[in-house]
Amino acid sequence: MITRETLVKDMINLGLQPGDLVYVHTSLKSIGPINGGANTLIEAFLSVLGPNGTIAVPTHTLSYEHSGYDSPYNKTATSCLPAVGTFPDIFWRYPGAKRSGHGSHSSAAIGALCDYLTDNHDPRNALGYNSPLRRVYEKNGKILLLGVGQNRNTTVHLAESMARMPYVKLPYALEWGNCVIVEDGGNIDRFEQIEYPGCSSEFNIVNDLMGDHIKSGRIGSADSALMDAKKLVDTVIAALDANHGLLLCHDTHCCCCPRKWDLLRSQGTSS
Repeated sequence: MITRETLVKDMINLGLQPGDLVYVHTSLKSIGPINGGANTLIEAFLSVLGPNGTIAVPTHTLSYEHSGYDSPYNKTATSCLPAVGTFPDIFWRYPGAKRSGHGSHSSAAIGALCDYLTDNHDPRNALGYNSPLRRVYEKNGKILLLGVGQNRNTTVHLAESMARMPYVKLPYALEWGNCVIVEDGGNIDRFEQIEYPGCSSEFNIVNDLMGDHIKSGRIGSADSALMDAKKLVDTVIAALDANHGLLLCHDTHCCCCPRKWDLLRSQGTSS
């Protein structure tokens, strides 16, 4: 069984430090059996980051109006989408955790900046200026991929938004509609989205773009990667400026990328 002490040592060896702000994407299973389970992992993070540090995670639900997921989104009740893993669903219920209110791409945080990260998340723009990931970027936070690849790294979508890629205005899946449904205090609201995160199957190209700016190691048995959020976003923005289609897949059955390619081709910016 992996102990809290082992997790703490591995996190420090990877480069986490007291006072850090870190956004974590996690495969709990990849770490191996932890003595005390997910709560021990949370406690290890808090031990390393200290009272001035903050950890945040994605708690996405994709509560679009016609998505077929559990709608409406309620930040105190709605379980995370299975694709984000089991750890976030335990994390947002942990004492002291705060969760943002966006109906598809919420985040949860614990620590000194938890209110700053999660308050007033723009209900119409998952990755806009008033979003947790944009605030991680503004605060020079870090991104940790713990047992997962870049295809789980939502911050790359932030780079697409900040690079003003025209395709971020296209709905993720046409059949889902363009509104998320949110329940708050007994009221149910529909919020039409301004931008939409999309497919991430090609995001592993980020490893080549970032090169030595990614620090690799293991936490437990999980291959892990730590990087600066600002360096990541700025690097991807520069790459997108040169090639607008860099992050789009070529799967003709993808629910969103074919429409994005069509838009870029119509504008003459597909490469």
